Amino acid sequence: MMPMLRWLFSGRSMLMALGFALVAASVIVASALFADTPNATLGADVIPTPAPAPSGGAQRFILAEGSTLDEVADELEDLGIVRSSQQFKILASLLGLQNRLVSGVYTLRPGDSTISILRTITVVDVDRPTVTVTFPEGLRIEEMAEIVQQAGFGPAEEFITAARAAELPLSLAVALPDEPGAGLYLYPEGYLFPDTYFVPIGSTAAELVALMAETMHLRFSADLREAAARRGLTPHEVLTLASMIEREVVIPEERAVVAGVLFNRIEAFDRLGIDATTQYCVATLDPDSVEAYGWWKPGSELTPADLDCDSPYNTRRYVGLPPGPIASPGLASIEAVVYAEDTHYYYYRIDARNDDGSHCFAVTFEEHDDPNRCEKADR
Repeated sequence: MMPMLRWLFSGRSMLMALGFALVAASVIVASALFADTPNATLGADVIPTPAPAPSGGAQRFILAEGSTLDEVADELEDLGIVRSSQQFKILASLLGLQNRLVSGVYTLRPGDSTISILRTITVVDVDRPTVTVTFPEGLRIEEMAEIVQQAGFGPAEEFITAARAAELPLSLAVALPDEPGAGLYLYPEGYLFPDTYFVPIGSTAAELVALMAETMHLRFSADLREAAARRGLTPHEVLTLASMIEREVVIPEERAVVAGVLFNRIEAFDRLGIDATTQYCVATLDPDSVEAYGWWKPGSELTPADLDCDSPYNTRRYVGLPPGPIASPGLASIEAVVYAEDTHYYYYRIDARNDDGSHCFAVTFEEHDDPNRCEKADR
């Protein structure tokens, strides 16, 4: 500690400074508690408005689902929208708003007060109605677009166009395959995080896509990406594998085991043999199949011709990973790939005796091909 600071916080001076701080804190907390609700507090001038950041042009701010107060405050400071992230966090906590962040796409001005910004991103204003869009895990881009259209957000084609034209956050874009047009144009499914989004009415399809991509960046966190790198995996490879697991596995405890099976096959330079990739291939190349069965033709309906569908996405025909994700994976499937179980299993198949979507696992093909044998993963 510098000599001057040591003197300021010693003896009588330290007590005086501490006493002043306690009084000031008491006044602020009492003022916050004076109102019946955070809404009432925000609507009154009970707490002095902190100094705004320097004025400037309006900026689009994406508040991704699952963002923490610390992350939001730091980003707002980096953008110059608030002067102090620490001040922003203290005020949000005093008002009880730290857990009331509402994901969405916002237009914020650096000259706005901190109170005004908090009101915008934590309270759904009656004058700012929103549309709720929910995307389940494991969908193709076309299925996402249908949901967007049904929610009244706009035509399905606009969403697909926006998805293919969008730019990815740098954390995800750096590991894309080195080929012309690589990005959401070629791989729109795996990079849009499946979740429930609350988007102000009037927002564009491009803004919704940007929010979904930013949420993927947040959920597929730096820690997960670092853990994947230690396994020798790029984010693109993780999302590709996770998309297959999302379509193949419904029992949570089986996800990491199936991931381990896939790694065993990859290390052996064997075909992965994933039905979901065949379904993806068939729907992409055969409009009649989509008309008859939807975007995912049931495995029981796949024909020998389907199994030989000529596409690099068909892992029953081609060795190795497909070029990119086949669907939108959720966090559980991403984690299953990153933290895959080290297993001796080399095969798995649906347990036809049960109706719960669980699998039978095997080490050898003879065990796998025996209908009377079914070894379960630990559950």
